[in-house]
Amino acid sequence: MDSFIQQLCRALHKPETAKRYRDAGVGLAFVGLIQVLVVPIQITLDIYSINLPASILVMLLFSSLLLIANCIHRGTEKLYSKHLRGPTDFLGRHMSFGFVASFIMLNRDHISNVMDVPRIAGAFFITTFVGYISTYLVAFGSSKLEQRLRGVREKVFDVESHPKSWPSPPAAWPAPPTDRGAKRISQLSRISVAISNEKPFISAEAVKGGSVSQLIEQIVRTGPLWICIFLLAIIGVPIYLATKYEAPCEVLCFILFWILSVRFQRSLKSSYSLLRFPYLRSAVVISANPVLVTWAIGTAYLWIKAGYTGRSIDVIITEFHRHQTLAESIYAIAKGGRISSNIGAGDLSGPVLDAGIVCMGFKMFEYRKELWKSVYTVLATCALLAVANVFLNVMIARALGLQPADALAFAARSVTIALGVPAIEGLGGSTTLMSALVIFGGIIFQMGGDWLFSLLRINDQEHQLKSNDSNSSYTETTGSTDMWKEKNAQKQITRTDNAVIAAGVTVGINAAAMGTAHLIERDSRTTAYSALSMTLFGAMTVVLTAVPSVSETIVSLTWR
Repeated sequence: MDSFIQQLCRALHKPETAKRYRDAGVGLAFVGLIQVLVVPIQITLDIYSINLPASILVMLLFSSLLLIANCIHRGTEKLYSKHLRGPTDFLGRHMSFGFVASFIMLNRDHISNVMDVPRIAGAFFITTFVGYISTYLVAFGSSKLEQRLRGVREKVFDVESHPKSWPSPPAAWPAPPTDRGAKRISQLSRISVAISNEKPFISAEAVKGGSVSQLIEQIVRTGPLWICIFLLAIIGVPIYLATKYEAPCEVLCFILFWILSVRFQRSLKSSYSLLRFPYLRSAVVISANPVLVTWAIGTAYLWIKAGYTGRSIDVIITEFHRHQTLAESIYAIAKGGRISSNIGAGDLSGPVLDAGIVCMGFKMFEYRKELWKSVYTVLATCALLAVANVFLNVMIARALGLQPADALAFAARSVTIALGVPAIEGLGGSTTLMSALVIFGGIIFQMGGDWLFSLLRINDQEHQLKSNDSNSSYTETTGSTDMWKEKNAQKQITRTDNAVIAAGVTVGINAAAMGTAHLIERDSRTTAYSALSMTLFGAMTVVLTAVPSVSETIVSLTWR
């Protein structure tokens, strides 16, 4: 037993494993610390009837503080890269968990008219298709124009002269090669035992403790799963048995569902049996989207609970998600309400989304130089598309026969929920449908984004960039006869940069926070453009819908 514990401690002290758990621990701590700022600010905004999400304001606050700190002391960037980038990427990758509760609300706030379902689906696919194409073309053209206006003809990426690098997999999660190295060491140990015992290699057995080492490796790899089960056993279940308060137990259950969903998709990606069927593998991996799987498991859980308790699904889901934000729940408790009557499991998923949005400010600081070079492109594209979407989406939805409240939801079809809900509430539209549209838009990109980037040959990942750089370096060494190749390579780099900027802006405007979260998981260079576009596009939509003359015009479009 002592040997097992010692080996477990040694496994946990490996640099890559320690960093993995440290980043996760700091990221989870951020979720609570950010709420210390978000909750009082949100309560203040609600008291004064200001329809702005506090998480966006805190995101801008952190981004500004980092920029100011970096101007005062240049070591801020190094401090961020060493201590904050890992937790930021962790929260960004798992931010989509915050959308599961809103997705589950569709079981209660469903569409009453069956004929509205195909109309909503048609309006959604038309506006999404047109939105992606128009945004990409506008952003790509604006980027080329901005480069000409700035006098940028060439852009050579030099790792030595630019110390800041794009995100790399080791900064986010341990890379597979360490596992292969461990296997090779295990194989070498078997050979050494065979030689020492003068046995043939084919009959070599693993060194004593090899099976234990594999067990420990498996435990460490699946640590979050066992930690969640342990917390469920010692916290969630005892609290429910003692107080009949279900929220802590259900929160841990949904976290367990999320962990299982993420691990299930990763296991499909690395499945050797599916490698022989690439098309089937792609379809299965895409279908196993963690948000969809968690939603399916969570919905089944709630319906089983409704059948077991004999209560309606409306009551079950109302107890699951009682308020729009956690600030509303805390404010109700401060006025004398009971915790069990104001905080459900769904209410506790909001802080994860808030933390993910705040971390977008960190990513914008990380890529501040790149953003500054394309700021006019982002501003112009967001402004143009915000005006177009607010009016055209509503007109298309109404032309397809949707009810006024449902048609108004399309005014913020792709605005992140934190900003879209206040905008649609001001117009009198359906916030439930708007949330569903935003979530479906994000899920579609998460499911097909990798394929779309591959189809368009957008080199947005670091290994692709290094490959292009090595090809350019090779061209430079071939002599003067290949100068035309060098010029073509530089043009290709410039075009790639335009495509990367356009892709990031397109994802931010059309897939919002869920799309940006997928870009972080993809280690994409488009992340910063997506985060900034998501924020600016949402803010512009809120400002537009808050102007009385504009809001009256939008509402009038739904009654024609």
